[in-house]
Amino acid sequence: MRLSAHDHAQIRALLGKARHEILLLAPSWAPALRSACALPPLTAPRTRVVVSRSFLAQAPSLAGRHVQVRLGGATPLLLVVDRRSALSWHADERSVPTPVVHRPAEVERLVHVFEHHWKRASPVVPVGEAPLTELQRSIIRSLAMGMTDKATAGALQISTRTVQRQVSQLMQQWGIQSRLELGVHLAATGLVPTRGPAPGARAGGGLAVSLSGA
Repeated sequence: MRLSAHDHAQIRALLGKARHEILLLAPSWAPALRSACALPPLTAPRTRVVVSRSFLAQAPSLAGRHVQVRLGGATPLLLVVDRRSALSWHADERSVPTPVVHRPAEVERLVHVFEHHWKRASPVVPVGEAPLTELQRSIIRSLAMGMTDKATAGALQISTRTVQRQVSQLMQQWGIQSRLELGVHLAATGLVPTRGPAPGARAGGGLAVSLSGA
């Protein structure tokens, strides 16, 4: 979704009034929205964000002491501040500027919309709170360098099923639904190496390809 200059101005103005709580559904990650999570921890309102899985790479860096981040599917763009004011956009309603909502009943309805998406979204587990085992690190290091599940299993002297089970556990741990998303997450958090392909890697196997497991 592409926001206009007017939209960005509204977002910044509304965020500037936040004192206690920010609720945000973010199908895309515009700079004005990112500022909702960039406030100093001591002064920032409590913030909860549901970010689209297509922007997974940015989600781990958003989570902090005052920001909770979850990964969701397609969502409207919604911003609620202190449960008193709100803005919402839908992809098929871009012909006119979106007014700020202040009516209590309408704000409450939008809070319910947010809570619905929040309950269905998957938590982002910060890496420091869920450290990898040595086996998991070895597996993702091999996969990231282009090795298949079978080649990785052979190199580590474990079964292919063990490789696949460990990868599945990591995906569940981080609320990830595909190996492509897992590759993006690992790259974003610095958990995969930047070295060249390992012996047994497929030709041209980049990160997104190497985690496909074929």
